[in-house]
Amino acid sequence: MTFKTILPGAWEMTEDVQYNLFSLIVPTAWQQVAKSLAQKRVKLLGKGYPSVPVYSLDPIVAASFPKIIQTARYGWKHPSVPWVFATEAADLSCLPELIKDWLLEEFSECLGKEEVESSLKNLDNDAWHWEDPKICSLLRSPENSYDEIRFQAIPDYLAIEFLKNPQVCFGHNNQYEFTFYRVVNLNQGSELMSWPPHPVSLIERNKQVGTADISFVITFKLQTVPWRKDPIIYHQLSMRQWIVEPFDKFPYGGATAYIGDNRRWLDGVRQPFCFMPLRIKQMMTQEGREPKWSRAITELLKINDSPLPEPHILISDPKHQWSSFGEEPGGIQVGISYDTSWGKLPCLRGVSPRDLANLDVAIQNKLVGENLPLQRVGEAIKVSSKSVSLWKPGNPKKKGDKSPKKPDDLSTPMLRPKITAPAVFGSTDKKLHTILILWETKECRNALIAEICERLYLSPGATEIYKLEVQGEETIYEGLLGSLRIKTQHVQDLTQRLDVNNSSVKGNSRQQRRINLIDDRVYQIISSLPKSQGICGALIEIKPKKSFFPPESDPKLALRIGAMQAGYVNQHIHAVTTQLKNGTESVTKDAPNRVQKAVSDLLRQFGILPAPLIDSEKDGIDPNLWLTCFRILRRTRKTTATHTPANVALMVRVNPVTGIVQVTTPSLFQIQKWVSYPVGLSSLITEKWDLDSYVNEAIGDSDEALPSSDKKREQQLLNKFIADCLRDCLNTPVANEKLPRVLFMAEAQNARQMLTWLQNPKLPANDLPNELKQHILTESELTRLCLVRLRVADSGEVPVGIVKGSPGSRVSQGGLFRWKDVCDSEKISLYLSLRKLSTTEQDLLRQLQSRLDNGSRQAGNPKLLEIAVIYSPEIDAEKLACFVHSLRDRWPYFADEVSLPFPFPFATLAKEYAVSAKDSVDSSKESEDSEDLEESLD
Repeated sequence: MTFKTILPGAWEMTEDVQYNLFSLIVPTAWQQVAKSLAQKRVKLLGKGYPSVPVYSLDPIVAASFPKIIQTARYGWKHPSVPWVFATEAADLSCLPELIKDWLLEEFSECLGKEEVESSLKNLDNDAWHWEDPKICSLLRSPENSYDEIRFQAIPDYLAIEFLKNPQVCFGHNNQYEFTFYRVVNLNQGSELMSWPPHPVSLIERNKQVGTADISFVITFKLQTVPWRKDPIIYHQLSMRQWIVEPFDKFPYGGATAYIGDNRRWLDGVRQPFCFMPLRIKQMMTQEGREPKWSRAITELLKINDSPLPEPHILISDPKHQWSSFGEEPGGIQVGISYDTSWGKLPCLRGVSPRDLANLDVAIQNKLVGENLPLQRVGEAIKVSSKSVSLWKPGNPKKKGDKSPKKPDDLSTPMLRPKITAPAVFGSTDKKLHTILILWETKECRNALIAEICERLYLSPGATEIYKLEVQGEETIYEGLLGSLRIKTQHVQDLTQRLDVNNSSVKGNSRQQRRINLIDDRVYQIISSLPKSQGICGALIEIKPKKSFFPPESDPKLALRIGAMQAGYVNQHIHAVTTQLKNGTESVTKDAPNRVQKAVSDLLRQFGILPAPLIDSEKDGIDPNLWLTCFRILRRTRKTTATHTPANVALMVRVNPVTGIVQVTTPSLFQIQKWVSYPVGLSSLITEKWDLDSYVNEAIGDSDEALPSSDKKREQQLLNKFIADCLRDCLNTPVANEKLPRVLFMAEAQNARQMLTWLQNPKLPANDLPNELKQHILTESELTRLCLVRLRVADSGEVPVGIVKGSPGSRVSQGGLFRWKDVCDSEKISLYLSLRKLSTTEQDLLRQLQSRLDNGSRQAGNPKLLEIAVIYSPEIDAEKLACFVHSLRDRWPYFADEVSLPFPFPFATLAKEYAVSAKDSVDSSKESEDSEDLEESLD
């Protein structure tokens, strides 16, 4: 059944509401002491920020006093600037000691306890007091500079109204009734969570194989929308899974616990039962790493005589004092949320379309039906349902046919030899001439060679022996379309663990020793690999993560860096065999898919594409069009061992006629303009990745990282870089001498901090931003340029969609929808792109089912992608939006549509090489873990 209309989960207030707000200003002396401690730490360590780290203080204070709706980081930076905004004035008697305990915990390890206590002893506890309350308008923008308060106040208002009747029914015939409670949330929006958790059956092949305990989570967020003056409210529905069985130890990085209580911790006042999320951190003690609560919270609760259960108690009793269904919760209850750090999630992600529809009805009844000044914003009407695919879909096997699927019938285009081989050998610009296989097991080596030969129509020739530090074999493989050299050698000890606990290694900490060990391993790798001629490819057999403890001992980052510095883009693969209990080796069931994926990912790193990539008849677009996209590769202070933010701007362009992929960065463009994709990846490894880098490249991740004048200059330089790239594309023919068009795409959340014209209040309508226009001079250039801004739904900035008139239905074939009545002008349109269900989304929750009916079935509930056509003088905006929607199905290394349209995956996956030896363990994770780019292989 085809559905024409979806209802966005978007609402607007129709009347004003007054809101009382209390504010708290940090006393000057306290501010100065905290600044002094932060500066001393930076001076001592030689790294970090000299500003007060309130990002660790704010959650502690908010958990202690849940009536807080907003904290401002500048409250600890500038005098007389409010730090806390709250809807109620709590007793502040315990606040000074809470902050002192936080300062002790934050700085004592580095500066010493005596040094910190000496700084705190003269602080006046009585200096803290609330300012007189002020009336805040929820509907009108305030005249002062605190407009962002509305982004918490409006969701807070809706949450309070929603909780006046906190029961919500889900499922067919409303058979599941949940009661919701407030969750303290200092991120944008308000959060409600159902309690107690509900057991969900895990059903596989019509048999129950277990249960998972979940809570539903409702969020209200205020969001700005392109070309609309007033922000609107989005509602979202997700679920949280809980640890219920006793466990051995906490994950290495700690865990998040949700503490429910009906008493306010800061002053002991009774309050409606609500939840405070707190991190259980793994801290170093004399006995090793141990899980600990925040010192500030534990000391505060000792004063109030209501201590939290010790983390080691939760190990044996994760369901700490949970209430029962129908019972009014009270006292301290603790739940530990289940995320991927615990391993595979027991329940599949996502809620069902039926759940979304039930929540939508509940909002309509509880808020709109109760005469609250709230109404839905518009409807989204389908304007295109066709899926423009350049490659024929794979041929499905007949039911009951257990024979291996023919390679040319596979769903993923780049797994088909008839597509891959011509793409690899069809152009002299794609110089894939050598692949090196570093193997530990012969089974893995042989499987990789067999896959390469099958994929590229190759047969082996004569084999020669070469010898470096180890002996290897070199074979030329010949085929009808071309030839390829494959070198193989044993990986030896290159993949062995890093001995980070060895005190004889240079470095005062495990992290410093790790950096030195990575540098040594990189040198060893470079020395061990055959000298490359140009950029070559390497497939490396590595050990799984579970083989390495502590996690810092994993050498994967060294392999990435070392092989690339030796001239090899590299892809890693685990062994294809496993040892059985009887001691024999057996090939794993997923081995064929993993081998296919490893080879595909290596080809992707060479930028190999089939061509052409635009069909003028199917797409209605002239192929004489450069496809370009912009991406900031961001490494924040949280993901680098030096705690220093560093970013590089990356531009990708694809010639859709030849299939050639090129990239550039500000530093590359000055010297070579554009380089091939693998050369671009290689350049990322050699970036300095620190604030001493060239000003165009190093862009801080925080307003506090750089002076505003420097940041503004960097923004100007970055806009000039983009304009120069676009002008170069506009004057570089695609296939003939005719001047081409250029489609430029940028993703809002990633780029708007530096490209400020991407922000909604500044987003141009049917015009180029002045920041680019001043660098693009000719009328011809202006008319041949198209700009599109995209926004993904991951952070709740794009609404959910519910099929109108058919609750629980899904738009399985996807489509492009025009969102009516959302923009202030009828002449401007905003589009929502919905991808079709993927080939792996088969065993779905049915139309009448809730997530509560089965935790083992997929939700089949794709997120919407927002498409805003900023500028398109020669192509109709709706036609261009349809083309961008079709580009989501144009990534040949994936069997289905991806989150961001082609060629964005080249830009997002480049972060694999945006690394250095100083990176923390988490930052070196491969991007193949991404949900949107996880290969869907047959």
